[in-house]
Amino acid sequence: MEASYNSRCPAVKRLFREAKELHEATEEYYAQPLEDNLFEWHFTVRGPPDTEFDGGIYHGRIIMPADYPMKPPNIIFLTPNGRFETNKKICLSISGHHPETWQPSWSIRTALLAIIGFMPTPANGTIGSLDYTAKERAKLAKKSQEYECPDCGCINSLLKERTGDNKDLQQEAREVMSQCAVSIKADTKNGSDQASGTADSSNTISKAEEADTEHSSLADGEDTTIAAETQGSANPESTVSAPQATNQTTLPGNHLANRNQGATAVDPAPEMLMEGVAPHNAQTNPVSSAPVSSPGFIYNMVLSAAIVLFIGLVMRRIFLLEGDTSEELDDLLL
Repeated sequence: MEASYNSRCPAVKRLFREAKELHEATEEYYAQPLEDNLFEWHFTVRGPPDTEFDGGIYHGRIIMPADYPMKPPNIIFLTPNGRFETNKKICLSISGHHPETWQPSWSIRTALLAIIGFMPTPANGTIGSLDYTAKERAKLAKKSQEYECPDCGCINSLLKERTGDNKDLQQEAREVMSQCAVSIKADTKNGSDQASGTADSSNTISKAEEADTEHSSLADGEDTTIAAETQGSANPESTVSAPQATNQTTLPGNHLANRNQGATAVDPAPEMLMEGVAPHNAQTNPVSSAPVSSPGFIYNMVLSAAIVLFIGLVMRRIFLLEGDTSEELDDLLL
């Protein structure tokens, strides 16, 4: 078997070493890789004494990742037990569901002891866990001795006969279980703190965005108000044509700079530039009433004169149709 694997691979070296250490079965656990697959192990554990699992012998699979021991293995039970589902990857701090709590110093023996320690604990709704009653678990424990694995045979003969209470090993199993539980609780707490910090940051950002939106709405309202006042106070001759209003351009005022500087007061209105109206500050400089020459202003005056001339020609035509002389019409127009 060793000849079919790269002996320089860290995972292969580690698994061969652990297989040698666990070669001899104990009274409480046993695990070995399959003959044709170093990365799939089968394990057998005895139910902890003084619990509803006492007398049970439980069998399962351990699937090793390619980068073991840097990542944890996946654990699957094959024997019904009332605590873990069968043929499903169970969720423990030493299994593949929690790579964040796995420690490379842990081994397959650590995982076996953790399984024994976790069996009497509450399921708490974790993945692959069951909450059978103590009576149902006791029935399954007795029935488990009859289970036969297609690869390992009768599991009842895989473990040594229990000759004592093995208090030292049971105490070690509880310590391993406690260590794993502390690791997963610490990781859960860190995850909760990070989530809380993210939520607080999101709330802060949302409040800042709301304040910025309200600030922008106020500034937009000021721009509209100032534009209306400017149009109302301008020279009437400069607002003869409606299209002039669409040619106005809003120049950026000081409110953008104040917003970047963190100003809290209401920002001053931006300056407005309209045809026929000189730029001014609505709060400090009065609007100048002096006419301002511009190409648009001259164009409006010429257009107005053309309209008046056209109306005069139409009226002259009407008077001619009614019989009036052109002299009378000219006198009337003059």
